[in-house]
Amino acid sequence: MARGSLTFSTRFRQRDVATVCRLTTLTLALGLGLGSSLAQATVSVLQPLREAAAQQPLELTLLYSDDDKQPLTIDVPKALNVTLTNGDLPPQPLALQREPNAPDKLTLRPGQYRKISYSAPWPDTARGVVKVDPVGFDSSPMLITLNRGKTQTQVVAAENAETQAKTPQQLASAEAAANTSAVPTTTSDRMLSGRLSTFEPMYFADGQNGDNLAKFQFSFKYRLLLPDDPRSRALLDNLYFAYTQTSIWDLTAESAPFRDTSYEPQLFYYLENTGWKSSLFSRMGVTAGIGHESNGKAGADSRGINIAFVRPTWDFGDINSSHLTISPKIYYYITKSGNEDIQDYRGYVDLLVKYGSPDSWQLAATLRKGTKAGYGSVDAQFTYPLAKLINSAWGGYLWVGYFNGYGEDILDYNRRQHWIARIGYSIAR
Repeated sequence: MARGSLTFSTRFRQRDVATVCRLTTLTLALGLGLGSSLAQATVSVLQPLREAAAQQPLELTLLYSDDDKQPLTIDVPKALNVTLTNGDLPPQPLALQREPNAPDKLTLRPGQYRKISYSAPWPDTARGVVKVDPVGFDSSPMLITLNRGKTQTQVVAAENAETQAKTPQQLASAEAAANTSAVPTTTSDRMLSGRLSTFEPMYFADGQNGDNLAKFQFSFKYRLLLPDDPRSRALLDNLYFAYTQTSIWDLTAESAPFRDTSYEPQLFYYLENTGWKSSLFSRMGVTAGIGHESNGKAGADSRGINIAFVRPTWDFGDINSSHLTISPKIYYYITKSGNEDIQDYRGYVDLLVKYGSPDSWQLAATLRKGTKAGYGSVDAQFTYPLAKLINSAWGGYLWVGYFNGYGEDILDYNRRQHWIARIGYSIAR
């Protein structure tokens, strides 16, 4: 029997209790020595549960089926090789062994199928969200949240409880999100590894109203400890360090200097979802910690503050579709340097209001009101995915911004910018 070429396709999807499971298929064209006729067999990798207990081995199942009109004999490998990518660690190879008593060859009748399972213990280094990538064929990587704090029975029970708490509309939206493959989407909290993720929006934009003042910002947060139980709400299990840097670049002035740069390290407790339920909102998160902001300058241009803050966040509507987010950041000035009256212009609350969809446009505005009448600011940002605007090869977003008021940078916290509009590119929003 001569073996032909390998081609790949997505064949079907299946539902497994609480989640919609993807099925990635590998189609093998097998020449049977019958002139030009070819028999078609299909090998499919069933995606495992999205959350697994570390006490149980990693298990993947191959589904062999005969889609042709004649019997097939298929070789079944003894091992299935995968690579595991986990947080800060480099990809690690792992060999999954074939289930006992499984044959070396399968003979299938037309329309018949057979499942073969492969398994191996989880490595001790695997923790958090693990990417499982089968080696040797072009299947999509699978993401599994590894739970080291519970048994598989407890994991499944918790997942079923979450599913039962969802409304039919939320379940339908989750299924639609799992079944769509049109345009890749990102969120404001896009994970770059098991620990590192985006924090505040990241963008570069240029605009002017008088002076030509470009602006750019990058921002990341790092999870200090990966918990045994992903659902843990303990303080240390959800402790993050973040760093944000924002610069105003004066392209009008000679030599185009940076007008001012704000450096903002923070240490905080963060829960994207507290689990609190209400008919008034679909999800509530919370952030609380301490932060520093300064411009790194000396003398009369030196500016700096240290704050303690708490930030509740409420989402209203379907978070997988168009929805409203309201997030007030309430803070207290611990120390001030060079800007002792900053509360007159910035106040004690940053009110973030967002509306939009994860895979379409979004409008976000941060509102500040100083303690003195007439002082405050509006910082609005509109974003739209370039994958939809141009084509799916593009990442990031078209970014359009508008600022009006006091304190776009910390140096000029008490200087009014009547308004400025900018346009640019954003990689996170």
